[in-house]
Amino acid sequence: MFKKSATILIASLALAACASNSPHIIQASANAPDLHLTKGMATQIEMPDSGHVQSIVVGDPSLVTAEQGSDVVNLIAKGSAGETNLIIRSRDDDNEVKVYQYHITVQ
Repeated sequence: MFKKSATILIASLALAACASNSPHIIQASANAPDLHLTKGMATQIEMPDSGHVQSIVVGDPSLVTAEQGSDVVNLIAKGSAGETNLIIRSRDDDNEVKVYQYHITVQ
């Protein structure tokens, strides 16, 4: 009994040691889907699968305003033309985190 308990304890400690305590870094992806916006126009991105938006970030906020809703992200193209990226982090009803990335072109 002691040997089995010791084996389980050692295996648990080994698994805990392998778990990463370092931050997960999400950078702009070259293969992100393209999204084309027209200056002064709004676009809305709805999260699939009952996803709830946790955070949003725009690479160049002088091009696009991103507003966070419960399950949507509202994008409003500003007066300048250019390119930027958008990263959306959401959590679904099963508590799974999903990250969506887009390459945005404002015309």
